[in-house]
Amino acid sequence: MKAASLILLLLSSALSRAQSPVDTTYRVELTATASPLISAFRNPSIPGTTHETSLGCGLFVRGMWHPGRLLSVGFMTGYLLIDQDVIPIDRSLANQLNTNLEYRARLRAIPLQMAISMQKRDIEVGMGIGPYMMLSTIEGGNSAPAGGRRLELGLTFFGSYFFSLNDNIRIGPELRVLYLRYRGILSWMPSCSVRFDALRY
Repeated sequence: MKAASLILLLLSSALSRAQSPVDTTYRVELTATASPLISAFRNPSIPGTTHETSLGCGLFVRGMWHPGRLLSVGFMTGYLLIDQDVIPIDRSLANQLNTNLEYRARLRAIPLQMAISMQKRDIEVGMGIGPYMMLSTIEGGNSAPAGGRRLELGLTFFGSYFFSLNDNIRIGPELRVLYLRYRGILSWMPSCSVRFDALRY
């Protein structure tokens, strides 16, 4: 959290030192990002398994207010499938319980974060800070699916480069790095992003 606070202070300092912009147009920008998700875990990704890495997928959407300066602020959300795996059950135990030999488990997350970024020409660098809603489910055997949810603090860092398609739409590559305190999850997302200028004034 100290690192996140330092980054926020540096971004705020950059805003205060920025020279008066030539373009005084204010914009509200919507950016959508979709990509695979590569995650590393401090402990096994799902209890009962031995995997400490996983491959998933994710979708992010952020809305940013860009007041004609270097700094933009807004809100970021989305949906992440962090891991899904099979938990094997011992054959003799499964026979005693008259159940299947495996259970299926999934771990998902929904970011609910404040976003702040610096934009200069076609380059954007920023971060999101705030909670992730962690959703876990397990199903299999003869029992009904079970699930749980909890809020966990997380950080999201992103860097983008955009190419203009027209006056309102841009597209380009984006790299995201996510850190979630929930069992020490560190994720990378090599993404493709589309940005749309929803409002100008």
